[in-house]
Amino acid sequence: MDEQADAPLAEEDYASVLTAMHTLTGRYRSGLTLNEALARWRLVVTDIEEGFDTQWVWEYHHELACRDWLCEAWPLLTDRVRALRQPFLDEMDDRFTAATAPIQGKEAEGRRNGRWWHDRYPRRVFGQPGDELPPSWSPAPEYIEDD
Repeated sequence: MDEQADAPLAEEDYASVLTAMHTLTGRYRSGLTLNEALARWRLVVTDIEEGFDTQWVWEYHHELACRDWLCEAWPLLTDRVRALRQPFLDEMDDRFTAATAPIQGKEAEGRRNGRWWHDRYPRRVFGQPGDELPPSWSPAPEYIEDD
């Protein structure tokens, strides 16, 4: 694949991206493109790294929908598209893992059909220290000052 790294994408590559977009449009709020889903995942990861706002704690798993989209889209993409985008996805997944902690206990075992990102919670949060957090977020995340 290295010798083809600079080669333009082929028609079949573009077609696979369109197929993913059209196939998944009905399952998600809006018709994401591959680039939009990757950009949203980067934004989610960055927000979690900076500290998750406890005001939105009950929306946390909805924020992960862009990663769900990527999970479902990946098998629909050509090998070439996956090879070009995998390093970015791996980097974001690694950053997400570093910024989150694993949910403990049975509720995390095999949950969400192997969608491991749903089995993690932010290590750092900001908001009111008395805000209710999900019981699965244990030990409790570190509270940080909101800038």
